[in-house]
Amino acid sequence: MGVLKRNKTVDQERAETVWGESVLSGYNAVIEPYASLLEEIRAHSTKAEVERVLPFEQIAQLKESGLTAFTVPKEFGGLGRPLNELFSFITDLATADSNVAQALRAHFGFIEHLRSEAPSDYTKRWFERLGKGETAGAAAAEKGAAREAFATRFTRKDGHWVINGSKFFTTGSLYADWLTVTGSNEEGETVKCLASRHDPGLEILDDWDGVGQRLTASGTAHFRDVRVEHDELRVGNTGFAYSQAFFQLYHLATVAGITQAAALEVARAVKNRKRGFSHANHELPAHDPQILEIVGHVASAAHAARAIVRHAADALEVAAHSNDDDRGPSVIKAELEVWQAQEIIFPLTLNATSQLFDTLGGTATLRAAALDRYWRNIRTIGCHNPRVYRTRVVGDFLVNGELPPEQWRVGTV
Repeated sequence: MGVLKRNKTVDQERAETVWGESVLSGYNAVIEPYASLLEEIRAHSTKAEVERVLPFEQIAQLKESGLTAFTVPKEFGGLGRPLNELFSFITDLATADSNVAQALRAHFGFIEHLRSEAPSDYTKRWFERLGKGETAGAAAAEKGAAREAFATRFTRKDGHWVINGSKFFTTGSLYADWLTVTGSNEEGETVKCLASRHDPGLEILDDWDGVGQRLTASGTAHFRDVRVEHDELRVGNTGFAYSQAFFQLYHLATVAGITQAAALEVARAVKNRKRGFSHANHELPAHDPQILEIVGHVASAAHAARAIVRHAADALEVAAHSNDDDRGPSVIKAELEVWQAQEIIFPLTLNATSQLFDTLGGTATLRAAALDRYWRNIRTIGCHNPRVYRTRVVGDFLVNGELPPEQWRVGTV
């Protein structure tokens, strides 16, 4: 393979060979200077999982490096990379630490929202902030609220707008500078805005206790008269046309990265393992063909997941640059590609991250190894947006020509 580049580890070189982008892709040259940072984040991820260390430092490093401005236009200080490359980056970031990758999901979605809008003072103001490294977190979902409405309210007080209510699944908000908040105004209309993370009326609790993605800070946020400037308000369903496909593909890119990380970790564990069974095919697991085959299965699942994500990302890139009206043909195609990808990627990667335990002995189940986090993280991401409904949508389109639903909502009925 030649001489290794100084800023890459052996694992990174092998990962690039097995899963890396085409040599024709500009992404390789863009991400190469950040290889050591990504490896540093990955080296910290097991300890962080076992000791429950929230990734404040890692996200701060990403802000400082400029990677949180991956798709922010260059004129505002960002890297100005295209949308399809973003998903390759998210996969690589999730390979380092999927908690960090998911914590930035709302942030990159907000950037994409700005990129989809016509230039204005609003987009300029926010691009300038994001180009300097500021980030946004999520504050949309609510526990116990009605499916078609929000309990969080935007009202007028002392001549300005304030937010009151509580949110859950506030992924990444504990690490962010701003929160993307969705609620209802006094007329019952859906309203969205950005609220400062540092407003004295905003309290964010680290009470997320899911089985996986434990460090994403996806818990509760309480808003008590949190002030919002009038020119930050956006009334109505203001999501960009391809937002549903974007946010679900983001999950799939994260899952592809989790599986890559699992393959790298189990390969390293097999290589270093000295204990063997008397009935094995070789004294050392590293040379046992049955064990090597299982490692190959896990690696192949990671390859397939990343390849599917790349293909769907190209469809999303086309949708982003199309002249379609809201949810025109390009957007519909992107949605159907992502829905089909969900059907394949989740069972494939869940199986792979369970199968990896067959390569090792009982020590693989020790909590200190944290190998279970890969399966738990994928299972948790998959539960947020159950693929069963989207798979049905794909079938309904093929059989009856029925278009995918325009808006997916969850809540009490």
